[in-house]
Amino acid sequence: MAHMTQRYSWVVLASLVLLAACSGEPAAPDVPPVVAVSASGGVSTLPSGATVQLNATLTDKRGKVVSNATFTWSSANSAVATISAAGLVTAAQAGTTSISATSGGTTGSYSLTVTPGAPAKVVLTTAPTGAASGVRLTTQPVVEVRDNADNLVTATSVTVNVALVGEGILLGTTSVATVQGVARFLDLAVSGLVGGRSLQFFGPGLANATSSPFPLTPGPAAALMFVGTAPRMRSGVPSAAGIQVQLRDLDGNDTPLAGRRVVVTSAGGSGVTAVSNPSATTNAAGRAVFSTLTITGVAGGRTLTFRADSITAATTASLSLVGGLPTRLAIERDVPVGGEAGVPLSPPPILRMLDSVGNSAADAGVVVRAALSGGAGTLTNGSASTDSLGRATFTGLTIVGGTGIRALQFSSDGLTGVGSRSVTVAPADTAPQPASIRTTLAANDSVGRVLELSSTTSAFQPFLLARNAAGAAIGTSGVRWIVRDPSRATVGPDGQITGVLPGRTFVVAQASRTATVADSLLVFVPRNATGPVLRARLPSYRITTDTFSIVVEVVAREGRTLSAADFAVAWPGPAAFPYSPFTVTSYTTLRTGVVAAVTDGQENVRVTWTSATPVAGAVALIRLTCRVNQRGVGNQVLFTLNQLLAGDLTDVTDATSVFHPVVIVP
Repeated sequence: MAHMTQRYSWVVLASLVLLAACSGEPAAPDVPPVVAVSASGGVSTLPSGATVQLNATLTDKRGKVVSNATFTWSSANSAVATISAAGLVTAAQAGTTSISATSGGTTGSYSLTVTPGAPAKVVLTTAPTGAASGVRLTTQPVVEVRDNADNLVTATSVTVNVALVGEGILLGTTSVATVQGVARFLDLAVSGLVGGRSLQFFGPGLANATSSPFPLTPGPAAALMFVGTAPRMRSGVPSAAGIQVQLRDLDGNDTPLAGRRVVVTSAGGSGVTAVSNPSATTNAAGRAVFSTLTITGVAGGRTLTFRADSITAATTASLSLVGGLPTRLAIERDVPVGGEAGVPLSPPPILRMLDSVGNSAADAGVVVRAALSGGAGTLTNGSASTDSLGRATFTGLTIVGGTGIRALQFSSDGLTGVGSRSVTVAPADTAPQPASIRTTLAANDSVGRVLELSSTTSAFQPFLLARNAAGAAIGTSGVRWIVRDPSRATVGPDGQITGVLPGRTFVVAQASRTATVADSLLVFVPRNATGPVLRARLPSYRITTDTFSIVVEVVAREGRTLSAADFAVAWPGPAAFPYSPFTVTSYTTLRTGVVAAVTDGQENVRVTWTSATPVAGAVALIRLTCRVNQRGVGNQVLFTLNQLLAGDLTDVTDATSVFHPVVIVP
C-alpha cells in the first residue's frame, strides 16, 4: 500500500511539471527574413527619362515587419536605370534591369523594363561621301531619331529634313519620314563650285545633326570654256603659246578628264581660211592645248569654235589673225619720179614685207638692200632695216654719179625681191633752199589742205609760201612739186594741179634738196562736174590734236537737189589694231530724218537719211567724234554707198563721187 502511494506521487509530480510548461506563451516560429520591393502604382515599364518611386519592407524571422528598417538601393544595370538612396528610379537606356533593396543582409529585388522616350534629337549614323557636282552622292546619308538617352525612337514616325551648309544647291528628296526610327535619304546631290560642304539634318522640336565636311568635286564634263585672252596669231604660223580650252561641268568647275578629243573650226574674215592641226586631246587636267594649230588667211578677225566629243554646247573665241612670216618684198612708197644726183631721194622709198597670203609681215630688224638695176652711178645709204611693222624706210638713199632715167631693185635674204618704177635723175639743184614751206588752198587759209576739184579735167592753183631760216619770204625756185599718183592728177612746175581720173592723190611741195622741208595737199578728183558727192569734211587730213571730228555730208551740185541717202562709214578699227591711227568714240546726227546705228563693234556706222523736201547744196548728216590711238600712222575712212536719191526720187548712186579721206597722225 505504501509502495502504491509512492508511485502515484511521481506520476502526479510529472503531470504537474507538464502542466506548468503548457500554462505560458507558445514559442515563436523561426523563418528567413524577407525584403519586399514594390513600385508606386505597380509600374513595371517606364519610358526613358521618367521616374518612379520604389518602396521596400523588411519582415524578420518571426514574420514581423521591422518598422525602422533602413535599405540600401542598387541597380543591376545602371545604364538602363539608376536609383537614388531614397528609392527613386530614373529610366535611361531601353532594356530590363533589376532594382535591389538590401537591409540587414537581406535583399529584395524589382524587375523594371525601360522603353524609348520622346523624340529629342537627330543622329547621323551614315555620313555622306562621294560628292561630285550635280551627281548623286555615292554614299547617301542615314539618320536616326533618338531620345535624350540615345534610344532609337521606333514608336513614332518623324519627318527629318536636310539642308546644305555652304554655297550651292542641294538636289533630290530633302524630307524623309522615319521608319522604325530610321530616315534613309536615297537621291541627294550637291550642285555648285568645288570645295568643302556639310549637310545639316533637323526635325520639328529635335536637336540638329551636322555631318563632317566632305569635298565637293567636279561633275561630269558638260561644257567647254576658252582659257585666257583673245588670241593673236600669225597667218601660217603655229600658235606659240598654244590655244587652250578647258572641260567644265554644268556649274563651271574644271573637269579633270583626260582623253577627250576637241576640234576647232574658223569662221569669218575675207578670202579663204585654211586650218591645220585642228584637233587636240585633253590632258589629265581636262585641258586641250592646241600647240600646233595653224591658221592661214587674210589678216583680220576670225571666230574660233571649239567642239568636244559628246558635248552639245560649243565655245567660241575671237581671234586676231595678223601677217605671217615674210616671203617677199612689196613697195609701200615707191621712189619719186624725179630726183637729183647726189641728193637723197625724197620722199624716201618704203618697202614692206609680205607673207605668202599678202599680209604685212611685222618682223623687225630684217635688212633690205637697194641696188641700181641699170645705168651709171652708185647708191649711198642703200640698206635699211625693218621696223616693228615690217617696213624698211630708205632714209638718205642717194643716187651718185649719174643722171638720166634709173630704176632700183630691192632685195633681202630669203625673200622675193621687187623693182621700183623709173626715176629721172637730174643734175644737182643750185637754187636757194627754203627752210619752211606752206601750201594751202588760199593765202588766207592756214589749215585747208583738202582740195576738191570740180571735175576730172579742172585745174587749180594752190597757194605756196616759202621762207628762209630767218622767216623771210623767198622765191619758189628751190621748190619742186610732186604728185604721188599721176594717174589721178598732174602738177606743173608752178604747182598748178589738173585732174586726170576720178580718185585721190597727194600733191607735195618740197624743197628740192631737203626732203624734210615740205608741205602737201590731198586732192580729190570727182568723176564728173555735175553728179553729187559723198564726202567727209575735215579741217585738215593732218591731225595734230588728241581728238577731232569728221563731218560726213552729201553735196548736190549744179543746182540739183537730193532727198535720201543710205551709206555706211567704216574706220581703221579699235586701238588694238596695228594700223589704226584713230578710232571713233561716238557720233551725233546733224539733221532731222537721219538715223545712224553701229553695226560692227564700233567700226562701222550705217546711216540713212530721208527728207520730205528736196535739199540743194551741202547736207551735213552725221558728226563722228574721234580719238587718236597712235602717232606716225595713217589710214583712211571708207564709205559704202548703198543708194542716193535725187529730189525727184530717181537713183543717182552711179553718178555719185565718193571721197574716202586719208587721216594722218604725225
